[in-house]
Parts: sequence; C-alpha cells; structure tokens
Amino acid sequence: MQTILVAAPVALWLMAAIYLTLFLLFLKLAQGEPRHPIPLLMAGVAFGLCYDAVVLGLGAFLGDTKLLRLLSYPRYILHGAMVPLLIPICAHALDANKKVLKAVGIATAVLALLGVYTGCRTRLKALDYAGITRFIADTDLTPKWVGHLMPVLSVLPTIVLILCGIVLWKKKGRKELTLSGLLMLFFSGIGPATGHLAETFLFSMFGELGMMIWFWIYAKHEE
Repeated sequence: MQTILVAAPVALWLMAAIYLTLFLLFLKLAQGEPRHPIPLLMAGVAFGLCYDAVVLGLGAFLGDTKLLRLLSYPRYILHGAMVPLLIPICAHALDANKKVLKAVGIATAVLALLGVYTGCRTRLKALDYAGITRFIADTDLTPKWVGHLMPVLSVLPTIVLILCGIVLWKKKGRKELTLSGLLMLFFSGIGPATGHLAETFLFSMFGELGMMIWFWIYAKHEE
C-alpha cells in the first residue's frame, strides 16, 4: 500500500495522458464512416476522466490554494454530466430502436442535469493525503440530499452498464461492456472492503481506467 501511495502523483499524470490519448482516438473513430454515436459518447467520458486526473495530479503541486479549489468544482460538475453517458452507450450497443433511443436520451438528459446540479451544490474542503491535496465534499456545508443523491447517480448507470453488457454478451458474444462495469464496481469496493477508505478514490480511478480500456477495445472492434 505504501508503494502505491508514493507513486500516486505519477500514476495520476500517467492516467491523464492515457485518457487524453483515448479521447483523441475516440474522436477519430467518431469521424469514420458510417458515423456511430458510441465513440463520441465514449470520448465524452474520457474527457471527464482526463480532467479529473489532471486536477488531482495538480494537487501534488498546487496544494490548498484558491486556484486548485476553482479547478476542483468542475470535477464534480463534469462527473455528474459524464456518468449518465454510460446509458446511451448501452442503448446504441444493443441496437435499440428509435423509440427506445428517444426515451434513453430523455432519461440521460434528466440524470445529467441532476448530476450537474448536485455538482454545483457541492461545497468543498481541502484534504491532504499521499502527497496530494484534493478538494472533497464538505458534508457539513453540502446539503444532505446531495450526499444521498450523488452515489445513486454514480452507481445506477454502472448497474445499467453491467446488465446491458450481459445482454450484449449473450446476443453478440461481446463481453467488453460487462467487464468494464464489473471493474468499476470491483475497484470502488476495494477501499470499504479492506478498510482503506482514504484510498478509495485511488482504487476507483484504477477501475475507471480499466473501464475505458475495455471501452476502447469494444469501439475498435466495432470500427
């Protein structure tokens, strides 16, 4: 564990570089023919994760400063807008009809707006850990309903990803979406399961990285 903590700042910048690369690759795929929305949606997820990793990486240098606090607010707003994109990714992967896609689009927009609103209502406080200063939700100042709603908005799309991935696995033999969702759940649960709650954010980031790698494998295969 100590080795992981010492290497955490380097790992964050490496993740940011990988996410930026994936973002550009997804955009390139999205420009291909025939046009398909899945790479573009995945590019949106990659962008949000890249920003997250960059801001956390900057925490190793900026410390508890107004600049880092300012940069940290969009982390929560982007997260709220980004996670619901997993749902239309699933719908398009399952070749849903226009009626279903319209309903999914509306549901995604509602969840994204809720996510953005909860991000805007989140109040932050600085926390120093493993050589990284990051701004986390201040539970004393953030409305209680935000603290209850944020985990739901994060977990719900992941559950949808796993379930739709299982259907896709059975219908088309494609396991990538299932594995991406399972990685997310597994790594986010390591911290609570092992008693390393302070390191949960790092474990979760490894799960997100695994998810994006499986996304790329899926998108490249569909090219």
